[in-house]
Amino acid sequence: MKGRPDCPRCQGQGLVFDPDPLKPVRVCGCTADLAPDAETLGLPARYREADFARFWKWWNNVQASTARTLLNRVGELEDLLACPPEEVGELEGREDLVKLLAALRKRPEHGIRPAGAESLSQWATAGKHKFRHGWELWWIHGPAQSGRSTLAAAALRAWTERTGRGGRFVSVRTLSQAIKDSYYDVRSFQNQAFQSVRDLIEPLQEPALLVLDDWDRMDSDLRVAAALAQLLDHRYSAELPTILTAAGPPEALDRRENHPLARLDDSSLLERLRGAERVEMVPALKPWFDRVER
Repeated sequence: MKGRPDCPRCQGQGLVFDPDPLKPVRVCGCTADLAPDAETLGLPARYREADFARFWKWWNNVQASTARTLLNRVGELEDLLACPPEEVGELEGREDLVKLLAALRKRPEHGIRPAGAESLSQWATAGKHKFRHGWELWWIHGPAQSGRSTLAAAALRAWTERTGRGGRFVSVRTLSQAIKDSYYDVRSFQNQAFQSVRDLIEPLQEPALLVLDDWDRMDSDLRVAAALAQLLDHRYSAELPTILTAAGPPEALDRRENHPLARLDDSSLLERLRGAERVEMVPALKPWFDRVER
């Protein structure tokens, strides 16, 4: 049995031992606040067993051939760092590359895991990460079947287990349709409970951690975008951590013609999205070789 890690009574054990050995051990009251199970978190059936250990194993199998190629070329990046800046030009993110190469010397898998995923894992499992823009916002992007939703689900489970706090996993595509169904002019007859937009959004404002899956698949209806923007604004103001998944990086939203978020003309929101901590579903070494080859 586990308790809250910060509980002063049980120190995370979930049990309180009386100084008198003849008295029974008591279950600590903090266990009632433990992280909910996968169903309560709203995890779809296919993600209910997701955790970091399973994800790393799956990822390594998928990337096996690519991994060998990338690791065999690490010397090229080390040579690049050894060259004087006046010969090769200023290398943006040099310090990040130095840290990556140092990490993979100890454990080669650091160079193969998705770019930024190690930081996400450390944050979820140990609370160790310094956010550049204050708000604990993550953006996981990659193509279909790249594992971005599974990784988000693993982070959600790890974070709630560590903190003992609750969370939610929400499909933005499904939520978008529910918001549209709340308007009478749509008349899809799916909103049989007569829920309002407030009924749909308010429960998502307070979870200690919220995953918004497929953020870029929100409906084009401007009212949907406004509701989702309001949700993010609330969580930003309340400093509640949030994870978004999408096919492309935040900048891609600006480039999509008539994207509802762009039509809202909310520059503050777009700036916060661009400032999110990134996880890209490609091996961490690959973007560096792509940059060298340009």
